[in-house]
Amino acid sequence: MTDRIERFKARQRQQAALTGTARLVELPESDIARQLLEKPLLHTTEDIFISADFSVELHVTDDEAETILKGYSQAFNQQRFDQLIGDSKREVLQAIAVPFGLGRVLAVYDKKGGNVDTINNARNKVYATDAAADKYADLPKYDSNKFHGDKAYIAKNARDTLDQNSGVLKDAYTNETFSQNKNHDPRNLDHTISANVIHNDAGRVLADLEAPTLANADSNLNPTKKALNQSKGKKSATQFVEELQKNTQSRQEEMQRLSDKQELTPKDENRLRLLKQQEAIAQNPDLLLAKDKAAREAYEKKLNDAYYKSEKFKSDLAKTSLKEGGKMAFQQAFGVMLIEFFSATFDELMDLYRNGRSHESLVPELRTRLERVAKRVANQWQAALAAGGGGFVAGVLANLVTTLINVFVTTGKRAVRMFREGFMSLLKALKTLLLPPKGLTLREAAHEAIKITCAGGVIIAGVALEEIIEKQVLTIPGLGALGAILSAVIVGALTGLASTFVVYLVDKLDLLGVNRDRELIALNEQSDRNLGQAMAVNDRLLLELESSLAT
Repeated sequence: MTDRIERFKARQRQQAALTGTARLVELPESDIARQLLEKPLLHTTEDIFISADFSVELHVTDDEAETILKGYSQAFNQQRFDQLIGDSKREVLQAIAVPFGLGRVLAVYDKKGGNVDTINNARNKVYATDAAADKYADLPKYDSNKFHGDKAYIAKNARDTLDQNSGVLKDAYTNETFSQNKNHDPRNLDHTISANVIHNDAGRVLADLEAPTLANADSNLNPTKKALNQSKGKKSATQFVEELQKNTQSRQEEMQRLSDKQELTPKDENRLRLLKQQEAIAQNPDLLLAKDKAAREAYEKKLNDAYYKSEKFKSDLAKTSLKEGGKMAFQQAFGVMLIEFFSATFDELMDLYRNGRSHESLVPELRTRLERVAKRVANQWQAALAAGGGGFVAGVLANLVTTLINVFVTTGKRAVRMFREGFMSLLKALKTLLLPPKGLTLREAAHEAIKITCAGGVIIAGVALEEIIEKQVLTIPGLGALGAILSAVIVGALTGLASTFVVYLVDKLDLLGVNRDRELIALNEQSDRNLGQAMAVNDRLLLELESSLAT
């Protein structure tokens, strides 16, 4: 407004300077001038200005202001909704082509439990490699002589014999001191973790450790009563304690019956002695459970250190991670090109439908349109490379996390795809947050990252539901092999639409206030445009008035 006033004042100064100079004026003919002078003057300029109404209504009610603001807000929201509807087509194509198209094809090579053998998976009879499965299948039968004839077992037994002879040896499970009379108080050196269990442990076989060495470690050898050891057998400490506590009532009744006898046979005495030992453990299992816990912790540590620190495990993890990274890189890069191909093809078909052919012959028409499609696809090579790089990182991370989880819990085959897609969405969100596109503030980038993460969650849910939907589709008779393809299209379409809807909901919630700020900015811009248009009209009227006054 200030610039226009200054220009107006400049024109006034220029006109004032021209007033004193000579001007050439073309006069009308004398007859015309005489006729004009003879006509009466209806209005003077002063009369016109006095009669004109230049008043401006400056008062605006709250309802009027609210109506105008609502109009702006509705126009802004409609624009965003129209953009969302336009984007939904690409989202559906993205879901069908990448996670449920290419991702489904590549998932054929996924395995239950991941791509790397773990001790936990081996114990659950889940193997990533045939070599590991065959090694366990070829395991020889258990031979107790290899364990009881081991040097460590013999040496420990000899030390315990010396302690018993000295009267200082205690039962590891009941804390009772052994009698120096071996015949009266026979003793066994118990493998707290059964030697048979250790021999047949698939985790031990995978770690490639000798069973006798592990079974005869000091932490796993504990002296106890012979009868008690025989009643324990191959059961774990936990199983043994649970069994003893479950049979407490019947055992106490038997103990009472034997105690009430006037005379006990040697067999009765041995039986009563065993029942008392079992009762002692049932009432106070802490000693046995503590020994069992210590033995298992030491055993598991040896297995984990031997296998997970081995070159074989590291090599398998590195190779499979690179392989998974390559698969995901191909999926994402080829997916970008594939989506662009579909989009360009649809656009050409729509153009053909609306505008008709540009060539009389079909062959040149087809060639021209295919060339345009190929050009659009080729222009996406940079985006494809970027997507491939992100896919590689996501694939590597997914394999690492899958392996880590399978150390503790065996994952299903479909979980591998879920990890891949999840990490892909996570990386996109982190990239948007840490390296926001030009023009986005940190808060706007965070808003976009939330939308990407939510859309990724929908894809993961779609992968999880894919098997259920596929089973329902395959129940339709006559579909055959088309059932799998149809289910992929259905799940992909539903996932794409659902992710679009979720993104719209996130936009509507506007947790970070980003869209509200954008709406206010759009309102200010629209107000500036309206003000600019009004000022342009005022300038035009001012110039017209100036021109009329100058004459």
